[in-house]
Amino acid sequence: MTSMTSEKTSLPQGPTAVEDQSVNEQEVRELFKAGEGVSIEALAGNGFTYRHDWGDRNGQWTLNLNWGAITNNSRVFVAIGEGKAGGGKIIGGAKYTLHNVAPSNGKVSIWVNIEWSSPIRLYVDYLVVNP
Repeated sequence: MTSMTSEKTSLPQGPTAVEDQSVNEQEVRELFKAGEGVSIEALAGNGFTYRHDWGDRNGQWTLNLNWGAITNNSRVFVAIGEGKAGGGKIIGGAKYTLHNVAPSNGKVSIWVNIEWSSPIRLYVDYLVVNP
């Protein structure tokens, strides 16, 4: 007689914390401005870039950035990384992982994981294209 053993599969756990913050409108930059060789009319939409300092963190987080320029139809591209306060991004020893990006009307949510034993700085670069 053959015995069947059940094998447990370990599923990744979701974020353990959630936080909302608002975009700093003064730091938003348009991708293409008139007179820079490419007209906005020539593009299929408009775009913006923004870097947000989420402060010192570790572990898994859902981070919600409130931003009126984002809709359900926005294309939002995100890059995350370690940095120093006021000094931009660096290559450090921690593993930073971006799991999901979900735009909705008035905000974009991301799920990040920072594998480090204590909180370290998280910078997030957002590229938003609105069709």
